[in-house]
Amino acid sequence: MADEKPHKTIERYVAERATLTDSAILMELAELAPLRDETDQIWNTSEYWKNEAYRFVALADLVAKRKLRDGVRLLLERASFGDPGEMMRGLRHSCEAAFNPDWIGLAAACTPLAGSARPGTRLWAIDQLRVLDDPAAEPVFRRALSDELQAVREVAASGIARLDRKKNNA
Repeated sequence: MADEKPHKTIERYVAERATLTDSAILMELAELAPLRDETDQIWNTSEYWKNEAYRFVALADLVAKRKLRDGVRLLLERASFGDPGEMMRGLRHSCEAAFNPDWIGLAAACTPLAGSARPGTRLWAIDQLRVLDDPAAEPVFRRALSDELQAVREVAASGIARLDRKKNNA
């Protein structure tokens, strides 16, 4: 296991939790510390990847497979600011799987998180809203255009552009 490939570590974490109840999965996720920002040097350690990041991904997989809607908020509240190892960009797929096909419900779960004090939570909640193309998210995007962080502003601008294209093509 010391030199286990990342996907094998994640698969092992998922398999080890196969018999846990949904509430136990959500509890483990709730107890997981928020992932550090991408610029944090801790991402240079294999221990952090194995013990925190891959466990986060495994729990996200379980949220998706079991359609644990309450897990979406917990995942977004623990999301890293940035995209270390490009692992965060897949987060939306877990969120979408948990709510599929209730996109309005997913947007409703993401909207309050778009105003979070945590940069990673804001970034990935707004990113999820952007992909949903929900016109109700436009005020969220407009507020985020004045966010202190450029990455959040860029995602918000992209969300507005997508909504504008959708309006123009309707």
